[in-house]
Amino acid sequence: MSAAIICNFDKIMKKLLFAGLLLVAVSVTAPAAAQEKTQTQEQTEERPAGPHFAFESTEYDFGDIEHSLPKVECRFTFTNDGTAPLVITKILTSCSCVKTEYGRRPIAPGDEGEIVVTYEVNKKESGVFYKVIEVYSNSTDRRNNLIVKGNAIE
Repeated sequence: MSAAIICNFDKIMKKLLFAGLLLVAVSVTAPAAAQEKTQTQEQTEERPAGPHFAFESTEYDFGDIEHSLPKVECRFTFTNDGTAPLVITKILTSCSCVKTEYGRRPIAPGDEGEIVVTYEVNKKESGVFYKVIEVYSNSTDRRNNLIVKGNAIE
């Protein structure tokens, strides 16, 4: 009878030892898996899915400029902070006195690009101006607005 009790005691101890080891293994690997999941979420949150504009600035103020000047120019620089190549499909301006230049090639994720905006001062009357440039692309935003403004003085 005592041999049966010892045999049962061994089985119970083996089960307890196995359960204890299983508990230790789960408690060690669970925080690592949670940390890995958190890091993956942070990386996803840092970069928008698909292409995405990140402009340094979306507005440029020329301030007071001479109306007799033929033109003034500014540059809007941006980064594709998304996960896919960014393609500008078209740019529309609110006035024929505003011209734009931009690269036609796709901008890879993490790369930079620029849009050059030229305002032809002497084509319009003197005074305050406020011009909107609509940038259409395959970005997740689809359209971004840029603004140039200033005051053409005599």
